Amino acid sequence: MDEKNQLLLGIDLGKQASQITCFDRTEYEAVPLGREINGEMVYEFPMALKWLKASGTWRFPDQEGDGGEEIILDHLLEHFQKTSFEAGGHTFQTEMVLERYLLKLLSAVTQQFPEQRIKHLVITVHDKTPALTKLLHQVGKKLNLYPERMSIQNYRLSYMYYAVSQPKELWLNNVGLFLFNKEELLYSQITVDRRTIPWIVGVTTQNLTNVFDYSMLEEESVDAQYAFVNIAETAMHKQAVTTLYAQGDAFDGEWAKEALQKLCNGRRVFRGNNIFTKGACYAARELSGEGKLDQCILLDEDMITANVSLRVYHEAQMQDVVLAKAGSLWEEVDASVDVIPDKEYEIQIAVQDVIKHQTKIHMLSLSGFQGRENKTTRFTVRVRFSNRETAVITLKDNGFGEISPTSNRIWERCIRL
Repeated sequence: MDEKNQLLLGIDLGKQASQITCFDRTEYEAVPLGREINGEMVYEFPMALKWLKASGTWRFPDQEGDGGEEIILDHLLEHFQKTSFEAGGHTFQTEMVLERYLLKLLSAVTQQFPEQRIKHLVITVHDKTPALTKLLHQVGKKLNLYPERMSIQNYRLSYMYYAVSQPKELWLNNVGLFLFNKEELLYSQITVDRRTIPWIVGVTTQNLTNVFDYSMLEEESVDAQYAFVNIAETAMHKQAVTTLYAQGDAFDGEWAKEALQKLCNGRRVFRGNNIFTKGACYAARELSGEGKLDQCILLDEDMITANVSLRVYHEAQMQDVVLAKAGSLWEEVDASVDVIPDKEYEIQIAVQDVIKHQTKIHMLSLSGFQGRENKTTRFTVRVRFSNRETAVITLKDNGFGEISPTSNRIWERCIRL
């Protein structure tokens, strides 16, 4: 199959509903995928499933059943934090339910693109908790997607991918996003540091729920338009925000239309509800190797801030073999390379911090193998991360065939970035 016909997908697993987008290589943008209900295309999928007990089949709650007993499983995102849960007098294993849910979502993709396979899928969630991340990894493996063809990221990172995938004039200055729904009011601002090459893209978030929340929209004594505009202007004070996005069902009212119009003074303001799924789709493009964001490094709380390289002598010069790149999700880093030392008794690991603009060299001793003849030992150097700030370097002695049998020795060293 032609690689260009493989699908790049983004899925937003929201609290109330999910969305899917697919990257269109002709239009060069992420486009929504939906399903037809009563002759109309709907682009939101409920975060719920219906189990038909008689047949054992699964459907979305708004799909017709078979007339038998039906059990509705709703608020699934909350259940996905546990290993099992109760519904309708039955116990359901969360991993099984999530697998059925993702298959139902992906069936919308299969219907539109029956002959194409998934090249890369990025799933985005509001909070990337350890329990949910582990569950998604397990299901991804069952679907033959993880780890090569599936990644998981939070809304903050999806927002960054979305913003910097827009025309450059929209993110030459700071970019703001208001997320406003029944649960919260958040303001997230993207800044781009162009003093470095590549550019460093970061995001900060303010929780404004204690100042203005969804319930206040229904209070007659509150001028929602006036209150929100003042809160927004305060959040953006002296920040040179020239592009502003608004997402969330709280912005559906007439008050929001008027408020956002007032914020248009010196800014471009956009309102919509698919920023995160589109951002995930653009991330899939980048992670698949088809991206165009080489001039940027996106840094979030789940991403490493340094390049980790192995320094080797190759073709008459010192070279750095990059094992982990700044901007990578720390939990997805797992790279290795084989080396054969030539009159060397140390391995050099270089850590280049892209924020502090500093490079540190860490020496890993090979003194336990000095008795072997030169070029008769092959080592595997592997790098992973135990958290965002700690790289775990593993050395494994592979020997050199019959000339120098392996000692099966494996040792590790932790390096703080």
